[in-house]
Amino acid sequence: MSRRRSPADWKFTLLALAVVGLVGLARWKGWLPQENRPPGSRQSAPPAEAAETANLPGGWVEWRGCTLAEDHGNDGDSFAIWHGGQRQVMRLYFVDCPEKTRHQYNGARLAEQGRYFGDLTEEETVGIGEKARDFTLDLLRAGSFQVLTRGEQVFDSERHYAFVQIGQDDLGELLVREGLARIYTKGENRPGGRRAKAEKQHLQAVERQAKAARQGAWGLRQH
Repeated sequence: MSRRRSPADWKFTLLALAVVGLVGLARWKGWLPQENRPPGSRQSAPPAEAAETANLPGGWVEWRGCTLAEDHGNDGDSFAIWHGGQRQVMRLYFVDCPEKTRHQYNGARLAEQGRYFGDLTEEETVGIGEKARDFTLDLLRAGSFQVLTRGEQVFDSERHYAFVQIGQDDLGELLVREGLARIYTKGENRPGGRRAKAEKQHLQAVERQAKAARQGAWGLRQH
């Protein structure tokens, strides 16, 4: 004959479940030290010795020696980085990659992104968003890179607009060239380079080439 659980037994069970839940949350948030973190989790800052900062005219700063900070929120045009031991979250100027997942709040945005590339289905649009994420993160994981920013905040978030340079290549331009981003979002004069209008015109020329070559999203529909 089984014994009925006493109130004390139930309290102990609930306490144990709460502890397990809190430990899981702490590990997911990165509050606990871990020897081997799963891909996509936050990690501690790498050594900062190689990081350099240069102040440029117009309130711009150039961060050299940046590295990718692994985070589940990283995608094609927004991602966390490390520079000088500090974690920052950047958002590319001029370009917008499709959403990498569908949730209850972004259906309208996905539809708008799909229309830009020739009326893609929602599934196709998310697929391009996933490819954009993988393309960007593979490039940023390969080594250090440069960030040009004025610290301009993206709406009410922790993100800040930036140009990201990988060697001699601009990341935003590479995404457009691969057909993985639309020319859509805030632009800015490039420090020491093209004005915003000329930069947009340059990206539009790159986009025309990508469209003609049926790159990325442009290859999913006849144009």
